[in-house]
Amino acid sequence: MSWLRSVAVVTAVVLLASLVTAPAYALDGVHHNPTGIDDLYSSEPTERLPRDPMAGEPVRINATTWPIEPGQSVWVTWTRNGAAQTPVGAAWDHNSGNNSYWRIDLGPFVRGDKISYTVNADVNGGGQRSTGPFAFTVTSWSTVTNVTGYVNNGTSVDVTTGDSAGSFTPKIRFAFPALDRFRTQIAPSGSGLNISGVSGYTVTNSASTLTLSTSSLVLKIQKSPYRLSVYKGDGTTLITRQYDPATFRNIGWASDGATTITKIEDHFLSPPGERFEGFGERYDRLDQRGTDVHNYVYNQYRDQGATRRTYLSVPFFLNSAGYGVHVTGTRYAIFNLNTHLSDLAGFTVDTGGGLNSTLDYHFFAGTPAEIVDDYTAVTGRPQLPPKWAFGVWMSANEWNTQAEVNAELANVETYQIPHTAMVLEQWSDEATFYVWHGATYTAKPGSGKLAYGDLTFPPGTAWQDPKAMVANAHSKGIKMILWQIPVFKENFDTNPPAAPQQHLNDKAYAQAQGYVARNATNGPYRIPTGQWFGDSMIPDFTSTAATNWWMSKRDYLMDEVGVDGFKTDGSEAVFGRGVQFADGRKGDELHNAYPNSYTGAYNAYVKGRKPAGTIFSRAGTTGAQTTSIYWAGDQNSSFSAFQEAVRAQLSAGQSGVPYTAWDLAGFTGDFPGAELYLRSTAQAAFSPIMQYHSEKANPGVSEARTPWNVQARTGDTGVVPTFRKFANVRMNLIPYLYTEARAASTTGVPMMRAMSFAFPGDAAAAGHDQQYLFGSQLLVAPITAQGATSKNVYLPAGEWYDLWNGGRFTGPGTKTYHAGLDTIPVHARPGAILPLNLNADYQLGGAIGNSVDTYQNLTFRIYPAGSTSYAYFEDAANATRTITSAESWAAHTVTVTVPALTTTSTLQVASTKPGSVTGATARASLAALKAAAEGWWWDPVQQLTHVKLAASASGRTVTLNGVDKAAYESEFATGTGTTTNTDHAGYTGTGFTDGFATSGDAVTFAVKADAAGSHQLRFRYSTTVAATRTIYVDGVAAGTLSLPALPDWDTWGTATLTTSLTAGAHTVKIAYDASNTGGINLDNLVVARP
Repeated sequence: MSWLRSVAVVTAVVLLASLVTAPAYALDGVHHNPTGIDDLYSSEPTERLPRDPMAGEPVRINATTWPIEPGQSVWVTWTRNGAAQTPVGAAWDHNSGNNSYWRIDLGPFVRGDKISYTVNADVNGGGQRSTGPFAFTVTSWSTVTNVTGYVNNGTSVDVTTGDSAGSFTPKIRFAFPALDRFRTQIAPSGSGLNISGVSGYTVTNSASTLTLSTSSLVLKIQKSPYRLSVYKGDGTTLITRQYDPATFRNIGWASDGATTITKIEDHFLSPPGERFEGFGERYDRLDQRGTDVHNYVYNQYRDQGATRRTYLSVPFFLNSAGYGVHVTGTRYAIFNLNTHLSDLAGFTVDTGGGLNSTLDYHFFAGTPAEIVDDYTAVTGRPQLPPKWAFGVWMSANEWNTQAEVNAELANVETYQIPHTAMVLEQWSDEATFYVWHGATYTAKPGSGKLAYGDLTFPPGTAWQDPKAMVANAHSKGIKMILWQIPVFKENFDTNPPAAPQQHLNDKAYAQAQGYVARNATNGPYRIPTGQWFGDSMIPDFTSTAATNWWMSKRDYLMDEVGVDGFKTDGSEAVFGRGVQFADGRKGDELHNAYPNSYTGAYNAYVKGRKPAGTIFSRAGTTGAQTTSIYWAGDQNSSFSAFQEAVRAQLSAGQSGVPYTAWDLAGFTGDFPGAELYLRSTAQAAFSPIMQYHSEKANPGVSEARTPWNVQARTGDTGVVPTFRKFANVRMNLIPYLYTEARAASTTGVPMMRAMSFAFPGDAAAAGHDQQYLFGSQLLVAPITAQGATSKNVYLPAGEWYDLWNGGRFTGPGTKTYHAGLDTIPVHARPGAILPLNLNADYQLGGAIGNSVDTYQNLTFRIYPAGSTSYAYFEDAANATRTITSAESWAAHTVTVTVPALTTTSTLQVASTKPGSVTGATARASLAALKAAAEGWWWDPVQQLTHVKLAASASGRTVTLNGVDKAAYESEFATGTGTTTNTDHAGYTGTGFTDGFATSGDAVTFAVKADAAGSHQLRFRYSTTVAATRTIYVDGVAAGTLSLPALPDWDTWGTATLTTSLTAGAHTVKIAYDASNTGGINLDNLVVARP
C-alpha cells in the first residue's frame, strides 16, 4: 500500500471507527458520475468539478461508497497522456444516509493533457471495488490573430487568420442571406463551413482592410489584428464593432489544440447605455445589460424572476444600437453582457467537442420590427392561433369530474361572462394520459389504440360521458383543451396507486420498438430522480414512427370525443450529454430542443385533424413560435409575479414569440385578493391570450380563479361585474386582436410590444417595462403595484386619446392616471383606427356574448391625426381591407375611405358635431340610427360621430364636413378652486366644471395645435349673468373672453377668442382674475382653425 493510500485509510478509520461496530466489513460499491446530469443549476455529490476542466483549473473528483463502514480507503489511479501517475488518496467529506462521500483533488493541468482515471475503494485493504475508467481532455482559450488571406466564393467570403496558439488555421465565413443582414460562421480548425447567401455584394481589398459591401451594410475587417466593424450602407455610420483584441479577445475558442474544440465565442464593443433585450421569456428585467444570460430551458416552479430561470429560452437579442443577433443551434450558450468588462458584450456556445465545430450566428440590422421580421423569416413565422383562442380561457386543476365541468359551464351563463375555451388538467388516469379517469376497458396490446366505444364509464365515477360533455361545451361556444405530459410515468403512489395494464403494455412496446430516448449505454433514458416525473422514460419525438404511435393513442379524443387541442405541459426533461435520440442528436442539443420536438409533434397532429384547433405550451427555444401559444408557467399569486409576467410576455414577444399568456392573478400560493385579481384581469384583457388557472387538485375550499369564486372567497361584490366588463371588452377587441395576431403571423412583430421595441427613437420610453403598445394602436399601462390607485404613464410624441373617455394628452411626457379597480390606463395613438365588435348600443364593455364567427356591430373607431391607414383582416372574406382616414382641420373635414366589406359596419370618428356627412342622412338619436340601415349620429358624451354603412362590394368615401378636433373636456383638465358636476343637462363628455365663480379660480387645458397659425379657442359654457374671463396661452395673457348671459343653466353657449399658436403642445388657461366677473359652468374647449 502506498503512503497516499495509507493516509486515506488512517483518515477513514479515525472518522468511521465509531460509526459501525461489526466483526467483518464489506463494501457494496463505489460510484462516480463525472458530469452528473449536466444540470446548469445544480451538481451531484459524485461529480467531477469542473465537469470539463480547462488549463490551470484544479480538478476535484467526488465519489461515494456504501454502506458506511470503518476502515474504508478511497483512491484514484490515473494516467496523464498515457503515463501512469502516483495514485491519489481521497479525503472523507461527509456521510449521508447509507453512504460515505469522498473527494480527491487533482491538477491543475495544461492544455492538451489527456487524463484517464479510475476511482477505487476497499475496506481494510480487502474487497476492492472500482468504477471507471473516466477521462477528460484539458482545453484552454485561443484567439484569432492577423488576417492571412481570403477567398470570395461568390455566395460567401472565407477569411483566414492566424491562431494565437499556433494549432489551427482558423477561417471565418461571411454570407449575406439578404442584402440587409449577414451570417457569420467561425471555424477554429478551418473545417465545417457550410453557409452561403446571395451574390449581391462586393469585396474590396486593401493593405489594412478587407471590405464586404451591400447596398444596406458594409463590413470592414481590420487585418492586423483581425477585427470586424459593421456599418450602414453609407459605409460611415457605425452600427457596432467587435471588441478590441488589444484589451480582450473578440473571437476565441476552447480547445486542446489537436482534436477537441469545446466552446467558441465572439465579443463586441458595448458602449454605455446600450440595451440588450429578448432572449426568450425573461422575468427579471427587459434590459439584460449587466447580467449573464443563460440559454437554458428549465422547469422553474415559482420565483422565475429571482432565480433568473426560464421555460422559454431563445438565443436571440435586440440591441438598442440598431442590430440583433441570433445564435443558431440549441446547445447551451451564455451571453456575457458587460459583466466581464463594462464595455464588452459577447456570447459563448458549447460545441459538443468536435474538431469541425463552428459558431454560427445571424446579424440583423434595422429597427426592432425589421429585425424580428428578418429573424422569424429565418427561424419560422409564428403560427396564427384560431380565432376563438383570443377570447377568455378558463381552467382550474380541481375540475376533475364531469359534474364540476358542467357546473362551471353553467356558471358562465348564469353570470353572463363570455368565455371561449376551457382547459381540463385532471381528466386522465394519470398514467397513460389518454384514458379518462375511472373508465373501464380491456387493455390492448401496446401496438394498438383505444376507441371511445372501448371505454365504459361506471355510475359514480368522475366522468360519465365525456363526449356529451364536450358537445355541451361546444353548444355554448366554448372549446375544450386537455392536459398532456410527455412521459412514460414510472412512479405510482395514490394517483393512481398502481400502473394500469394499458400503461404497462405501452411502456413495454415503446421500449421494444426504440420509441424512447436512450441513455449513453443504449438503455432507456430516465428523467433524473428529483425532477418532475423523475425516473420516467420519455418518448422520442425525433422519431417519426415513435411520434405517430404516441399520437395515435389520442385519435379517439379528437376524432370521437371532439376535443379542440391539448395543453402541452412539461418537456424540460432532458439532462445529460449522453442521452441519445433517433435523429442522431444527443442530450446536450436536445435539452433545449426537446420541448420543440414535443410541441411540434402535437401541433402537427392537432392541425392535421382539426385545423381550427391549437396547443397551449410552456417550454421551448428558437422556432417555438411556429407551433404554439405559450403561457408563463407556474407563478405565485402576488404583485411581484404579476410584474414578472408582464416582462416575460414582452421579452418573449421581442424574441419572435407573439402569442403568450399567464395565469392571471397567479397559479399558486396565497389565494389572490380582489385587488390583484382585478388588476390582473384588466391587464390580461389587453394581452395576446387571456386565461386563468389554479394549482391545487383537491382543495378543501375551492382555489379556482373564476370570477364567481374569487368574489365568494374575497367578499368583494365588485369582482364579478368588473371581470364581466373586461371579458366583454376582450370580446369587443376580437376584430382588432385577430387582425394584429394575423399581422404577427406574417412579420413576427409581437402583439405586446415593449416600449423600446415600439418607440426605438424615444430613449425615455425604453425604461418603462410595465407598459406597452398592444398591437399597433393601443398603449396599455396596467397598474401592477399593490395598493396603487394611479400610475405615471409615459406617452411618446403626439396627441393620445384615452380609450374610455376620450380625454387627451400630448406627449412626449408623463401623465398621472388615476384608476380604480374597474379600469386600466389605455390610450389610442394619434391617428389610430381601431376595429371593434360592439353591441347594439355601441357600448365598450357592454354585454356582447362569446361568438367570434359574427359581429354584432363591426365598428371602426377613428382618432384622426393627419393621414393614417389600418389594414383590417376580414376573416369572413379571408381578405385584408385597408381603411384610411385623412383630416384637414383647416378645411374642417375628415375623410374616411372605407373598403368593400361583407357586413354592415359603423365608423366612430372623434370630432365635433358635423354640419353634414357626405352621402349619409343625419339621425336624431342612437335609437334612430339603430333602426336605420344607414345614416349618421353624433354622440355628445363620447364626441364620436357614428356613420353606419351597409355591406358593400365596393369601397366608399365618407366625408365629415364642418368638423374640428373633438373638444377638450373640462372634467379632464386641471381645475383650481373648481369642481365637476353633472346636475345640468346638455353637457358633452362625462360632466362639466362647476363652482367657477370666485377670483383665483381657473381651468387649465393641455392642447395640441396640429399646425402653426391662427386658431380659435372656443369655450362652451353656461351662465345666467354676463361674465368675463382672462385667457392665458402658455402662461401669457392672450385676451379677455366675454361670456354673454344665457336663459338658464341648462342652456350652453360658445365664446371664442382668436390667437396665434405654433405647431405642438400648449397650455390654455381660462382664469377668473380680479378684473373678471360672473360665475360660469364650463363644458369644454375646442381648438379650431378659423
